[in-house]
Amino acid sequence: MVAINSDVDESVAVELAEPLDAVGRVEITTSSTSTFKELNIGTGTLVAPNKVLTSAHVIDSNLDGIIDVEDFSQYSFELGDDLNQDSDYSLEIEDVSLHPEWTASRENRVSSIDVSAANPRYDLAVLTLNQNFNAVEPITVSPNIAQLTDNDFLLGKKATLVGYGQPGSPNATGEADGLRRAAENTIDSTDNGIIRLDYDSTSASEQTSEQGLNNPAFDGSSPELIRVTDSSPRPIRLEGGIGQGDSGGPLLVESDFEPVAIGVASEFLNLDSSESIVSGYGSVYIYSALNEPETIDFLEDEKIISLDESVTATSTSSRDFEMIEKFSESNDFINSSDDFT
Repeated sequence: MVAINSDVDESVAVELAEPLDAVGRVEITTSSTSTFKELNIGTGTLVAPNKVLTSAHVIDSNLDGIIDVEDFSQYSFELGDDLNQDSDYSLEIEDVSLHPEWTASRENRVSSIDVSAANPRYDLAVLTLNQNFNAVEPITVSPNIAQLTDNDFLLGKKATLVGYGQPGSPNATGEADGLRRAAENTIDSTDNGIIRLDYDSTSASEQTSEQGLNNPAFDGSSPELIRVTDSSPRPIRLEGGIGQGDSGGPLLVESDFEPVAIGVASEFLNLDSSESIVSGYGSVYIYSALNEPETIDFLEDEKIISLDESVTATSTSSRDFEMIEKFSESNDFINSSDDFT
């Protein structure tokens, strides 16, 4: 998780995530020997006693519409504030489902023929646990709350981003350390199946610039970036964003004093850096919206939600750079790779 902006101590990001016990780390062993284990790692959310919601590209990192590892004994869902110390709970997986629209066509998986990057509109997957888990309260998903399926209602709302990815302040350049972190941001766009937020700088000169980090704010949609003219260039107090390893993490808003997931982390764009893919000031964060009609059908089929006919959904844009992170584990020590997978 990108640390909360540089005006705030990094420890606040850890403190903000502490109550969010339903957010954990998805671990998939892709290869192993007696001394070495390679893992694909993302973030996920317990959304029912036996269901975990995450991003499809965490499960299908080569974006071919097929899960990478078919042996479900190689999957686990780890819960805890500090997973490098130890998991509070390590949960086994018995089944994996990719969003049907993710698997339906290459167009729904890949945002560009030239760039093999995840299309965030249907970048969703569900892991089914091998038994009900009741020690932690699941987080509700937004289709269960009619008001939160309204895109106009969500625009401008403060939201919380959560994950186990690379930290840093303000750039996510540090190694993931097993700590769950959170930050806040403002919802800037809810168009075309995605929710978009940008990471505004605390620098006054960047807040007023007509070009560059914060203004104009962009919607990460394809085939072109769309200006979001009413996006404020000024950060909120605990503003931050996501980085590598945060894929699959939830975007939360408060409803009746409880966190509700309205989206799942898919990707980020750094619009101001042509040299490196670094999440920090100026980046745009893109989440798969949970209020798309096809997604509501998927969640209902997975028995995560149960809706009556009175609840309707509106649509929420699309674009690149997945954030799954590869880890190597040797002698019980996990090191992160610098490469996207």
